[in-house]
Amino acid sequence: MTHGFRQLLSLFATVLLTGLLSGCASNDACYAPTTPHESLHSVYVIKRAWHTGVAVAAADWPNRNWPVLADFPESRYLEFGWGDARFYQAPAGEESWWLALRAAFFSTASVVHVIGFDRPTPEALLADEVIEVRLSAEGLRKLTASIEAEFNENTPKSFGAPLLGTPDPNKFYYAKRRFFFPRMCNWWTSQRLHDGGCPIAAWSVVSANRVIREAKGFASAP
Repeated sequence: MTHGFRQLLSLFATVLLTGLLSGCASNDACYAPTTPHESLHSVYVIKRAWHTGVAVAAADWPNRNWPVLADFPESRYLEFGWGDARFYQAPAGEESWWLALRAAFFSTASVVHVIGFDRPTPEALLADEVIEVRLSAEGLRKLTASIEAEFNENTPKSFGAPLLGTPDPNKFYYAKRRFFFPRMCNWWTSQRLHDGGCPIAAWSVVSANRVIREAKGFASAP
């Protein structure tokens, strides 16, 4: 079973909310028209089955003193995903509908999952799709600050075992925000993009396909 399926099933979106919250992708950029293109920074939206995350080049991270950077000294990029602690870390083959429902409605802890990698390609990331989105320097600062704020500690410490079936290295950290339906992993990714300046209504996003559709719209904006 894929890593994406480990995140609580945005399947709820497909089954319950398809059409209602499908929305239309924006073709607007995530930065002001007057922003010099040479000042833009790339971030990456990554899709694995029902799950999405967002990645940033480690060298572009504005807060050079953030401790998580030191946990991935050899990685050129860091991908961030979020989800229910128990479901996200369930060993392959041990996921169940009960764990999925528990995560959606009775979650007691959430985590941020960080993956270090060297090339932003589907092959390197064992991903279905990787979409490049461009942000202004200020947008990048706000997006990375919003990611830092999701960790439960000012000096985050990883715990548990790495997640099998995803690139190495990867680590889990406890997160602040409560996980519940419909505020699941794809809402979280959308909110990070919104914080970075992208014109996306994160509250309306549940499915991974919607995140990718929006990201493709931002990527194609003039």
